[in-house]
Amino acid sequence: MSSSLPTASAPVVPNSNHRETTIEFARWALAQLELDVEVTGGVERLQLPEADQASFEGRSELKLPLQETAAGDFSRPSDREASDIEASHREASDIETLDLESRFGRWLVERLNALGPAVPVRPAEQPTAVNDIAQRLFAAYQVDGGQVHLGGCQLTDYPFLRLSFAAQENGREEIRHVFVAHDGSSVSDQLVHELGLLEVEPIVKLPPRIDDSALQALITAGRRVAAQTTTSRDPTATAAEPMVIVLVWVKHASGKLQFTIGETTVTLPFSGWARLLKAQPYTSVRSGASSFHLAATDDGQIDTFDQIAVCQQSGKRVLQQELVACSVTGKHVLEEFTEMCPVSGKPCLVEEFANCPTCQQRVSRRVIENGACTACRQLAKIKKDDPRLVWILGEHAGLDRWNHWQLSETKDVYIALASRWTRRLLVVVDKETLAVHYLATGSKLGNSWSLVGESSFAEILQ
Repeated sequence: MSSSLPTASAPVVPNSNHRETTIEFARWALAQLELDVEVTGGVERLQLPEADQASFEGRSELKLPLQETAAGDFSRPSDREASDIEASHREASDIETLDLESRFGRWLVERLNALGPAVPVRPAEQPTAVNDIAQRLFAAYQVDGGQVHLGGCQLTDYPFLRLSFAAQENGREEIRHVFVAHDGSSVSDQLVHELGLLEVEPIVKLPPRIDDSALQALITAGRRVAAQTTTSRDPTATAAEPMVIVLVWVKHASGKLQFTIGETTVTLPFSGWARLLKAQPYTSVRSGASSFHLAATDDGQIDTFDQIAVCQQSGKRVLQQELVACSVTGKHVLEEFTEMCPVSGKPCLVEEFANCPTCQQRVSRRVIENGACTACRQLAKIKKDDPRLVWILGEHAGLDRWNHWQLSETKDVYIALASRWTRRLLVVVDKETLAVHYLATGSKLGNSWSLVGESSFAEILQ
């Protein structure tokens, strides 16, 4: 395997931001092969399995330079470093070199590739059980008077490919990694780090299964992605072959959380890479609010804590959106305890209504001032051709004998004031039916009104 710089005749090694030294690669490879290195007397010693001893002239033990040097060279020791090692250990001639073209390097790569077309691994800090997922999510929520539990969770393994290439950078050997997602696409640098694709460990038990055809398709996609990352413009150049191919099994979690308070349960689905999975706030269907803090109303509706309030009339815990503010007292109460004031158009507690001293309509106390409601105080002059008055006179022809009309209106009625000679007339007419609700007369010189009985309506209205 060549580690020289790319030329027109040499295979082109892909570029990658994911690189490591040969010593880092060797440490990972030995761990993957389940070969332990012991440090005795300041020397790293590898006990070779009997089947591998023939590759090293029958030796049962190898001495390896697996410590970083002051110069940061992790492959072949310099003369001075070799001299220092010999002075310290007196065994420098027996220490293997770690560059990939050395005896040890070639053996290490061959042993890895003997594991199969792709070495199975997994991210080192990846949740591997449903309980790991559950505990991480549960801790984020507070459920007043209830609990959170899993309503189902499935962990699915997805294969990501890591292709490793030997390269030279500034005269020193390094390993470059190219990553390919389970769908054959390139993996962003950010996702590589987030998923932990660089920090992997052996799969102790049987790895997940993958069809040979699916694996070959993924490897083909990986080679294509690697070739696309090269910067060579030589049309005759060929892409370098990966030194080792690793299959990183990444777990994806999907399921739902159940929040239960009393007899009521609501659910929150979740889905994402197990390593990246974070609790999301519950969003209420009714209020639309989102929170990690849930509570329930007295009638069992689960919602976010800040959307539940107490009715100041009944003391009942209800959704905040079910309450209205009384325009007189300011209390937040259930709508059933209020009515809409026909003058202000605002809700008001039923007990805060009174009859207007002038028009005798039932209105909220707040709109009454100086013996009249706001509508009675805001009577405006109108002409007889005003459409509203035309409509009223058309129904009650007798009113046409009166002049100098003033009018205002509420949600439900017209309030009209007229005069004739020394007398005044106040008439309250239903806006929809034109029925007269109240009829009174008075003197122009006074402020009092005399109710006209219904038996006398005809004398004035006809």
